[in-house]
Amino acid sequence: MRVALLLISAATVSLAATLQTQTEKLTPATFPEFLSRYEASLRPVDEAYAELENENLPLRDEMGQPLVGRRRIIDRRQRLEQLLKTLHQLEANPPDLVLTTTLLVQTEALADDLFDLSQMAYDNDREELAKRLSDTEATMDHNADLVEAYTLDLAALKQQRIEELEKENRGLQQKLKESEHRGKSKFFRL
Repeated sequence: MRVALLLISAATVSLAATLQTQTEKLTPATFPEFLSRYEASLRPVDEAYAELENENLPLRDEMGQPLVGRRRIIDRRQRLEQLLKTLHQLEANPPDLVLTTTLLVQTEALADDLFDLSQMAYDNDREELAKRLSDTEATMDHNADLVEAYTLDLAALKQQRIEELEKENRGLQQKLKESEHRGKSKFFRL
């Protein structure tokens, strides 16, 4: 019975998250407020990284052997700092497509890091830390979905504007050619 309740509650949370993602859509007007919420959602990541850095968790694989080749927490923290820098730059210039795309890539990389760390924490019998990292990873995945949709919308708007400008440019070039042609016609008549 307990397992059934757990499965039902997990399905309900999953459905609620899916519905929220479908209904929540970022716009240029809501993007700055989203960036503030996003930055606030990164505090638990920084706290978890500080905890991992301070306690020097022995990272071991499933067989209990020390992990080799894993990036250190300091390296992961630097990536977090870069993401925060991107957020601050975007707050100053929300319609910047390059920065928005950078934020998307950095968010997905952070979610991957959090997944990796949560698995390591589970492997090292750190259930509470692993749960916090998993929850934060779910938030990052949600943020990545929102940023991805916003980035695609922003790219579509930029593409539409480029096409409008190209059309306007062709029209101006045509008028210039006609004007030059008329000028030559008058010159030859004299």
